Amino acid sequence: MTQTEQASVTANFAGEVVLMRWWQAMMLSEQELAKLKIRPAPTVFRAELKRAQTPEAVLMTQGFRALWLSLPDSARERRESMLAWAALAGILSHVKQQDNSRNFAAGLGQVDDKTGKPKVSELRFQQLQGARTPEEFYRRLHRLIKQVNGQSRVSSLAKGVLDWFDEHYGRAPLRADKKVAVRWAMDYYQAAAKGLVKNNN
Repeated sequence: MTQTEQASVTANFAGEVVLMRWWQAMMLSEQELAKLKIRPAPTVFRAELKRAQTPEAVLMTQGFRALWLSLPDSARERRESMLAWAALAGILSHVKQQDNSRNFAAGLGQVDDKTGKPKVSELRFQQLQGARTPEEFYRRLHRLIKQVNGQSRVSSLAKGVLDWFDEHYGRAPLRADKKVAVRWAMDYYQAAAKGLVKNNN
């Protein structure tokens, strides 16, 4: 079994391995990519993606096409999959590096040592949670990624975005604790509470 095949077995969602390599090809240095045996992506990929203001605009970029055509069929089988992956590609073009958080929402809730407050305010987090359309979700997520200086857990963020689109188009899980809004809320407030306790000691 190759390293890629092995990684596919342990992936959290269909297309995760392809997505990570695609993102790394845009973001890592040439030296880092050489170690991973990944070819650098053309710089136009990220430049076009960063300029896209909506998921629909992302659909027309070269970077998205490169990702979409590399995905396994299992990742593209749902009717709205293309829009979900487009939103994800656009958002990830603003993620410059992975942070040390447990997951995406925990990274937003981490307490900043300088301010003693979560990196993303509760109000901003709740606005993301209340997004009603793919365009609003995309816009609010962009703002939050910029607010945390382009640092996030890529795989966790990706799974959350794909799950959000699944739920938005009517495939919400039956168990409440599996819904993306609940998962993100638990992770955000747990990280914030942990940081505040640490600062008070």
